[in-house]
Amino acid sequence: MADQHSNNEEEVLQLLAAGNEAAFTQLFDRYRNKVYGVAFRFLKSSILAEEIVQDVFMKIWLKRGEVTSIERFDAYLFVMARNMIFDKIKKLAREALVHKELARNLSDTDYHTENQLKDRQYQLLLQEAVNLLPSQQKQVYQLSKGEGLSHEAIAERMQLSKLTVKAHMAKALQSIRAYLNRHLHSSVLINLLLNAVMMLRK
Repeated sequence: MADQHSNNEEEVLQLLAAGNEAAFTQLFDRYRNKVYGVAFRFLKSSILAEEIVQDVFMKIWLKRGEVTSIERFDAYLFVMARNMIFDKIKKLAREALVHKELARNLSDTDYHTENQLKDRQYQLLLQEAVNLLPSQQKQVYQLSKGEGLSHEAIAERMQLSKLTVKAHMAKALQSIRAYLNRHLHSSVLINLLLNAVMMLRK
């Protein structure tokens, strides 16, 4: 079976080298999840992992004329993905250091202004997250956070049970947290950089 798979892959690589898009799609479908899994393991971000997948296979397509000289395509793919992940981590580290240095050099006035901008950006993201909620979840959240009403008061106003209000609030908060995490993921990546670099060097 291993020889059959190897022979089949050699044929697919030959087709890819000739510019066959179906062969490229076949390889993408075969290895996409493996590349994604490796990237997510180090970067802990679905968005960044997906970027690595796209970058890896874009490079494979651009260098398709060279693939027939590859002895083990899976190993070649892994090394390429690992190098791209390492480059991504170094880039994130540089950006974090630059940001830290800029923050250190800010005057009190500038620092206050920067915090205002960050707070405004956060509030905009929060409002986007709230606007995406289903109508009843959105109404419950706004009555609770905007008007400061208790669950009992919200239940009375919306003519719902207190339990239903609690369920809507819990789902709303979960959705909002997930949305903010997706868009504010870079703030936690710095905590992963050292461990990821050490793992990549093993």
